[in-house]
Amino acid sequence: MGFFEVIGGVLGGKKEKSTLASKGYKCPNCGADVKIEWERCQKCGVRIKSMFRKKCPKCKEMNELDAKICENCEYDFEAEIRAAKKTVYKCPRCGYEMEVYMQQCPGCGVRFV
Repeated sequence: MGFFEVIGGVLGGKKEKSTLASKGYKCPNCGADVKIEWERCQKCGVRIKSMFRKKCPKCKEMNELDAKICENCEYDFEAEIRAAKKTVYKCPRCGYEMEVYMQQCPGCGVRFV
């Protein structure tokens, strides 16, 4: 956790990120509440993985829920997740983006500490 995230959490409050697993879902077969990480619906026994699919943002093809790459165009779903988890620090003066926290901006030279 970076310095700006700590300050943002203290000042603005920590907000929960909405993820695929945190959303509420209904079984398409019986309508019971299900969680995406379950193997089967607890009420009717239908396989959850076969009922829910994810759409490729590149070619719009529907893929298995746990697919790592698109079956049609080989889009890398995991690259999107890695990019989302990456922390980026932004200089408040010039907007230069850095992947690691530095004490001085390489773009404009302003000192952070």
